[in-house]
Amino acid sequence: MFSVMIVEDDPLICEWLATQINWNQLGFEVGYIANNGIDALQKLNEYNPDVVISDISMPKMGGIELLNSIKEYDKGPQVVFLSDESDYSHVKQGILLGAFGYILKPIDKNNLIELMKKVFNDLTVKKQEEEKSQKIKEKIELFRERLLYDIFRGKEYPLQKFDDIVSEYGINLHKGAVQVAVVEIGNFDANSKELVKSGKFDELTEKVRNGILEMVDGFGGISCVIGDMDIGTLSVIIQPVNEIQLNEFEEISYSFFSKLLEKIKLDMNVRVTIGVGNIQQQVNEISLSYMGAKAALRHKYILGGNRVIHIKEFDFEEKQKILYPAEREKLLTEYIMSADEKALQLVNNLFNEISLGSQGALKRIAFATNQLIYNISRYIDSQYSYIKKLYDFNKFTDIDFTSFKSEEEIKDYLIYIVNDIMEVIKKYKPGHGNPIIKKACDYVLQHIDEDITLLNISDKLSLSKNYFCSLFKQETGYNFLEYVTTVKMEWAKRLLKEGNCKTYEVSDMLGYRESSYFSRLFRKHTDYSPAEYKKLFRSDSNDINE
Repeated sequence: MFSVMIVEDDPLICEWLATQINWNQLGFEVGYIANNGIDALQKLNEYNPDVVISDISMPKMGGIELLNSIKEYDKGPQVVFLSDESDYSHVKQGILLGAFGYILKPIDKNNLIELMKKVFNDLTVKKQEEEKSQKIKEKIELFRERLLYDIFRGKEYPLQKFDDIVSEYGINLHKGAVQVAVVEIGNFDANSKELVKSGKFDELTEKVRNGILEMVDGFGGISCVIGDMDIGTLSVIIQPVNEIQLNEFEEISYSFFSKLLEKIKLDMNVRVTIGVGNIQQQVNEISLSYMGAKAALRHKYILGGNRVIHIKEFDFEEKQKILYPAEREKLLTEYIMSADEKALQLVNNLFNEISLGSQGALKRIAFATNQLIYNISRYIDSQYSYIKKLYDFNKFTDIDFTSFKSEEEIKDYLIYIVNDIMEVIKKYKPGHGNPIIKKACDYVLQHIDEDITLLNISDKLSLSKNYFCSLFKQETGYNFLEYVTTVKMEWAKRLLKEGNCKTYEVSDMLGYRESSYFSRLFRKHTDYSPAEYKKLFRSDSNDINE
């Protein structure tokens, strides 16, 4: 079905066109009626019609002026003129300017129908051609991504053939030096998962891609090719535009990726980690730089994320082994999630084993400790995902343990982390000794995005409301509904602090029907409105008004 905009200053003709022609039968629907060309232009972007049927003579702006304005649009609508015989000279001018056809007044219904059938056929052919062109474009893009994949994994091409292939698929690579970086967007934590579920992660990835291209355009001296890797991960290939010394290219590269990181942080308020491989002298050695970039990215477990990591900073002979007893991570995590004091003794023993296995090498201890923290975080996320709605693991997984001065300092901080997580568990899963209270808390934490009432929790537990309320208060010191609100407000604080959600979106995610009610609860809980709280954690507050 194609859309039609009617532009006519005579209301009787407008009414006749709208009511006397069976537009649906012809494959059209009337989307908007304008009484002059200016009115039509104002609505053109909003309604995006496929056909404009316009009187050629109108006050303010006539049909010829309207046609000239429409021609400035990319893929603008087809134009059909309505004209008196006295305006035939203008009709001929309109046809020369690109109008599809014309109908003389008084309008002959059959003539109009026949003309619109031709318009329909013309639009159908163009639509089919566009769809065919889009499919070809999509196939080329798939081939392009496959070619990049082959290049990264080291598939060999004779140099001339390589040039022909990248040229055919529009990949902007040329002979000479090359460097690859891998850009990882977010940490794939709870916030990233929410973005994936909402369909906004692809949008965010596209913003980062456009940000990289903008940086290249404004930077000068380098060309760039961007490829899609895993979800939320982009490959970035840079080459010098002109032949330069490798040390000069290295300086340009270092500056480029450093400024790129700052641009993404500032413009998009998103966490990114950039792994950068070594510069290779020839483009057909690109796979070596790519492997280095991936290896550099893995070192976020040592240095933390949200930064640029160059592979040249690492000596693999020293760091290729990870020494810590991985089989005991699960047990430690279970103790932590049960708020069991045994966790403190176990983490103390684990660290001693790490130190012994590392033979006192401080950097290897730092590497293993950060790996331990990261793995605990991932395990908690997979088994107790609701905790990440209440607790920010990034403040620990981003720690650069190589900056610590001694084993004791690392060990003390590791124990502090375990204690900190356990305090959160105690706060949000009180009354661990009572299975009824534990079940109630688990239910709240797992259904934090729903409207939780005393009725549904008491039904879930097969208890009377009064008995459950009394028991919950006795075991935890909390009124149950106050506990529910506290949990919801903690998640709201995380969402607002991360800055990716509007107030009404947070309200919906927490199961509140009215955002105004949520805002009142949030102010009561924090002494801030949602917008004020969000502003505390953002350097720019342009989108605070919601």
